[in-house]
Amino acid sequence: MNSKSYLTSNPNQFVIAGTGFCVGERCFTNASLIETFNIRIRESFIKKNIGIETRYFVSDTQTTSDLAVEAAQKALAKANVSVNQLDRLIVATSTPDHSTPSTACIVQHKLGGTGFPASDVVAACSGFMYGLDQALRGLATGEETVLLIGVDCRSRTLNMQDKRTVFLYGDGAGAVVLTKQDVSESSASSTNKKGFVDCFVQAEGEGFNAVIVPAGGAAEPCTVENVTAMSHKLSMPSGERVAQNALREFQEVSEQLLARNQLHLSDIDHFIFHQPNLRLLEKVSHNMDIDPHKVFINFNRYGNTVAGSVPIALSEAYEQNVIKAGDKVLFCAVGGGYTKGAALYRA
Repeated sequence: MNSKSYLTSNPNQFVIAGTGFCVGERCFTNASLIETFNIRIRESFIKKNIGIETRYFVSDTQTTSDLAVEAAQKALAKANVSVNQLDRLIVATSTPDHSTPSTACIVQHKLGGTGFPASDVVAACSGFMYGLDQALRGLATGEETVLLIGVDCRSRTLNMQDKRTVFLYGDGAGAVVLTKQDVSESSASSTNKKGFVDCFVQAEGEGFNAVIVPAGGAAEPCTVENVTAMSHKLSMPSGERVAQNALREFQEVSEQLLARNQLHLSDIDHFIFHQPNLRLLEKVSHNMDIDPHKVFINFNRYGNTVAGSVPIALSEAYEQNVIKAGDKVLFCAVGGGYTKGAALYRA
């Protein structure tokens, strides 16, 4: 069964019932980041090439699960759903509290839930899209309510002297409650159905080493030597390689989604893209000839929050009443691995 048919052939609709987000406690401007970590770089260079103004890092006492729980509590409250009404909990993250157990189990416990499955998804910046695909498949095969969280504390793995990465990232979490709703026969067709009508994810594994934390896994356990060499920190050997892949894949994946649904760019009301770099997003919009007002951007305030990026933007879009009933929303993310995914939602 291809990923489109399980949604279009299903008589139910799969909707966003509630959203929520949070970011780390410590706010850093470019100037304060430079001063705090004694980084030799000009603020003007950061603004020109990256487009970030602030980012939020977790405090010394905060963890990935803490951010996930706060975002989840907000989403559950907005959806008027209690934790033990959930059929499944999915946490997308590349920075788990521990290498084992799953952060999802920790989040479940902190939320006061029990009994339902809780698992992690690791797909870097595409993590939320991978989790969304799993969540929708669960709803399509009998589940009623799924809590999906995208969260990362990338500051925990940053080498604060690596100018290629240190200014790009922030810590944050976005949560979405997804529910299944029965629909009338008149609105059951794919042209009238609300909610998610398409979602797919892909990977091109040759990009596995483009953005990587080399040490800390089975391939390279942490030792005194590789910790001293900063191998347990994030490495991006070629920013240009990553940027060119992102530029290409944002466009190709978005166009693939539109073609699958017989739509044109002009049919889409809002684009919720992963937020890797403001200048890159501007190039994507220009290359695809998208009206910039349709692209929701918060990178300048939060940076790249990895798996938290898409759901944080989505949550803010709802908070700001950007998304209206009937709007078509295109979600798209690309990330390390190389992973990628896209989804179409009718509000």
